[in-house]
Amino acid sequence: MDSLLRRWQQGWGLCRGLASATDYASTTTVRASAAVALDVHLGLPERDRELFALADDRDLVAELVTEVVGSSAPTWLTVTTQEPDAVAGWLEEAGLRLFAERKLLMSRTLPDHPGQAPPPQYVLESSSDGPLERVRVLDRSGVEAARGMAAITGADTVMHDIHTDPDHRRRGLGSVVMSALAHRATERGATTGLLMATTEGAYLYANLGWLPEATMITATTPLPVPA
Repeated sequence: MDSLLRRWQQGWGLCRGLASATDYASTTTVRASAAVALDVHLGLPERDRELFALADDRDLVAELVTEVVGSSAPTWLTVTTQEPDAVAGWLEEAGLRLFAERKLLMSRTLPDHPGQAPPPQYVLESSSDGPLERVRVLDRSGVEAARGMAAITGADTVMHDIHTDPDHRRRGLGSVVMSALAHRATERGATTGLLMATTEGAYLYANLGWLPEATMITATTPLPVPA
């Protein structure tokens, strides 16, 4: 999971315009300064920093919980795991506040990704900016109906911010966006797609052949009690 998470996070960070993640080294003698998490600075009021655990064993998670609790700035902890219920229980027992939605880390081969042309009343618009690819679907009046972006890092492409406007849903536009991004990524030499899916988005991606790799559980320190 270490390698897959690193590959996903690299592209996710590029999509969000973040500085490169650094390795968070263990402070325990057992792990002898080994990297146990990716340390990402986001600089947001309620999410200044996020630690992405590189494994899901209980002792490692406990060490990262201690770091989160002791941080002076709001810090999130995300654990990517095959045992989401167990990990969620550990985090709650430690006093962290769990976010309700569990997300999925998903992957797919790109050369055989299903194609999907936009319906006649829509037009597809795309652009490139270094490693980034952006796709928009516009209606006849030029209003954005759907969008998405991807970061290409070698053989990997990380999809991000796939969104369809509520007024234009159930018309296959999400599939149009995914198809266009996969096609552009394949043209640039990428062979594997990675993404973090919300509960709602996972249904779309599964229908397009994306497979779940693991569940992502996120927690943070509890909100302060008002005086």
